[in-house]
Amino acid sequence: MILPSPTYSPRQSSDLRSENERTLLLGVLARLNVLATHSPNLFASPLGPLYHDRELFVLPRHLFFGENAAEEAWRIGIYAGFSGTDTRAGLASLRALERFALEPKLGNSLNLTFHPFVNPSGLADRTVETRGGYKLLEHSWANSPAAELQILERDARSMQYHGLIVVRTDPGVQDLRGWLRGFSPADPFLHGEPVRGTSKAGYLPFKFPIQWESHPEGAKAKTGPLTLADDLRQRPFELTLLVPAKPSLEWAEQAVTNTLRVFLNNFRTAVSTGWNI
Repeated sequence: MILPSPTYSPRQSSDLRSENERTLLLGVLARLNVLATHSPNLFASPLGPLYHDRELFVLPRHLFFGENAAEEAWRIGIYAGFSGTDTRAGLASLRALERFALEPKLGNSLNLTFHPFVNPSGLADRTVETRGGYKLLEHSWANSPAAELQILERDARSMQYHGLIVVRTDPGVQDLRGWLRGFSPADPFLHGEPVRGTSKAGYLPFKFPIQWESHPEGAKAKTGPLTLADDLRQRPFELTLLVPAKPSLEWAEQAVTNTLRVFLNNFRTAVSTGWNI
């Protein structure tokens, strides 16, 4: 079923909406932590510790192992909450994780690591910057002075991710937008089309309108997780999923969950058919 166009929340202050989303985010995070205590597919493993002004913070991290996921499974890192005020992206990524955790077959043969808010001090202070004064989206992960990115750098090197996905809210977009490195917007699997004309690829259609764009081929990343690419054994792809700010929170959660599910399913299918992407 194709879902309707974005619905919009009743008029309310952005501060109030952000506070409501923040409360929901922490509630979903607590629920997932409980689920992780008895799920064979979900594990809570926060990163840290991290200290700001003698206050202890950790970066929440959840590892999800889909059905039939083995040690050599494709490892994908998913990141959100670079700004302490971007509760929408963090909450949407947690809802996606919850869907995977409750239906492990959706992540068949995938190893997914979710980092729902990588700026915990900003979340606590309701600020874009970390308490150390850094805007995380503006930094290279390879040599950042921000303690949060140093922690994520070590984790990425240890996990050797095959793919890196950043989810963030962008008030300048009207629909979902996917910024790609490592793929072309014309690649068939991004549109649910079969590879090389085969009808057995098993690709799924995206239920939400999404505009795919790519960075210039050969352009070197200056910010974001892909700045680590040269130091990883296999060069990963990077997807930045931009979520519009105006639609309702429910729409954003459903859109991110569906897009991640379909993107990862189609990516896995493309790999299993031997298509070099």
